[in-house]
Amino acid sequence: MILIFGGTTEGKRVAELFDIIDQQYFYSTKTDSHKQIKGERVFGDMDSSKIKGFCQNKGIRLIVDAAHPFAVYLHDNIFRAAQELGISTIRYERKFPEIKSSKQVRLFDSYECMTEILLQEDHQNVLALTGVQTINKLKPLWRQRTCYFRILDTDLSRQKARETDLDYQFVIPMDPKAGVEELAILTKKLNAEILLSKESGESGLFETKEKVAEQLNIPLWVVKRPALPDFDYVVDDPKVFLQQFYQVKKTSLKVEGQLRSGLTTGTCLTAATKACFIALTEKKFPKWVEVELPGGEKVRYPIFPVNLSSKSASCVVIKDAGDDPDVIHGKEIGCELSVMDQSGVQFIRGKGLGVVTLPGLQVPVGEPAINPVPRQMVSNVLEKLSEQYEMDLAFEVKAFIPEGEELAKLTFNPRIGVEGGISIIGTTGIVKPLSNEAFLASIKQQVKVAKGNQCAEIVLTSGKRSENRLKDKFPHLPQVAYIHFGNLVGDTIKLAVDEGMEKINVAIMFGKSVKLAEGNMNTHSKNVVFNADFVAGLAKQAGNSDEIQNQIKELKLANAILDIIPFSENEAFYNLVAQKCLKNCQPLLNESCTLQLFLLVGDEGMIIVE
Repeated sequence: MILIFGGTTEGKRVAELFDIIDQQYFYSTKTDSHKQIKGERVFGDMDSSKIKGFCQNKGIRLIVDAAHPFAVYLHDNIFRAAQELGISTIRYERKFPEIKSSKQVRLFDSYECMTEILLQEDHQNVLALTGVQTINKLKPLWRQRTCYFRILDTDLSRQKARETDLDYQFVIPMDPKAGVEELAILTKKLNAEILLSKESGESGLFETKEKVAEQLNIPLWVVKRPALPDFDYVVDDPKVFLQQFYQVKKTSLKVEGQLRSGLTTGTCLTAATKACFIALTEKKFPKWVEVELPGGEKVRYPIFPVNLSSKSASCVVIKDAGDDPDVIHGKEIGCELSVMDQSGVQFIRGKGLGVVTLPGLQVPVGEPAINPVPRQMVSNVLEKLSEQYEMDLAFEVKAFIPEGEELAKLTFNPRIGVEGGISIIGTTGIVKPLSNEAFLASIKQQVKVAKGNQCAEIVLTSGKRSENRLKDKFPHLPQVAYIHFGNLVGDTIKLAVDEGMEKINVAIMFGKSVKLAEGNMNTHSKNVVFNADFVAGLAKQAGNSDEIQNQIKELKLANAILDIIPFSENEAFYNLVAQKCLKNCQPLLNESCTLQLFLLVGDEGMIIVE
């Protein structure tokens, strides 16, 4: 079991990581704070004796000290208790930008030293940004000077301030995340001649205080952070923390007689690929992603972004190999996912990934050393997400392992013909896609629910993006009236007709529409691919030139047509595609049911036919 000393931004980061990977822990704070923490929470002061007793009683084998840097007494007690019990310790420290003495900034070893020197100066109005805990520490100062204290705008901080002898009129509750402008306004309003702070680090927004001092040309006096005990490990980054934790977990948290299973490199690559896809479509990385294993078990990976642009995204995950003697345990495995102009999924070699140099392996010579099962895992995830987000399946997957080249020297890879890095292997962790039968059963149930909610009209879309585009067209319909057909256009329409729907609205993105226009009622890429000759024929019927027709014949993806034939509601080509789609759907209807079709082109284009 693990004990975290938190109450800080760093403590919440550790708890969040543990929550993602489903790691149990106790979370200790002095007061009842951080109520969103999922671990078992512990309140109250703990000296070394209490820490020892708690650890012995609860079977604690790792302590994570993520407490405030100035909690000197607590750090010492944690270290002393851990040393006496032989428990491993990880100190999660906040990042501290380098501070140098300057015209504005002056550094001190203690509050006592700072107070003594300040009382020898002429500054009369002081604004202390040191927190509510320092009010009593600075009592000699505010007894002789006008001293305001900015504190956290919380009930607990206000209560602590009222428990001191300081007149509450000199207490200013304020959001500490307030920017330079707000702090500068407050400083000028109080006529403060000097700012006091402690070395609070990045999460303590020290840079804001520096900027205000410089902007107003007033001194900023700073108490330096105290030295830490000699903890086993010290980290200041969530990714590095997780790497260190996995290494410690393999030793300090190992249960005698039990071997803990881990996850394959292929599962890691799948998770990183999934995160990159989400980042490309939603313009930001998720904090974590989930991958489903064959037995139905779901595993989650924290995501550590590397880069994001309009056409590419890259991130890493950390591998937990369990108790397997794997050289990649606790190391980064990453993916750079890029949008291609050609359909399909292509795997290329990134830094630290090996290349196959000898025949006889599962992968041809010259290919990146990614075995068939991980390739299929990644392809399945991309296919499923492409359908869900209504995107073309056209991606380049560059797997990379930053330390792979050096780590490969510790393996047998060079002997079996894998050179220059690690191979990505694994035969488990495959994401199983839903069968058409299971998907249709789900759709049938949704149609029944819509009917049961008195809906005679429904809206069928291939995914969430097209659903969102149509919401303002049907303000009278409840959420249950919106049903996703994925690729099964024809079967879904049949189900709706059989259930007695009177009006069916079908929304289809342009990429799928050219398949439907050709008569394909299942638009899955396994069943039908983009037929450039057919679409060029539609362009001819719509009166487009031979040159445009020939350009279309060279395309690999339907959406590239937008660059050749710009969209407008009156453009004959897009209206012809919409009419063809409608014509192919109409034979599925009966006398009591009508159908309206929405062709969605690009991000905003729409043509409605009925």
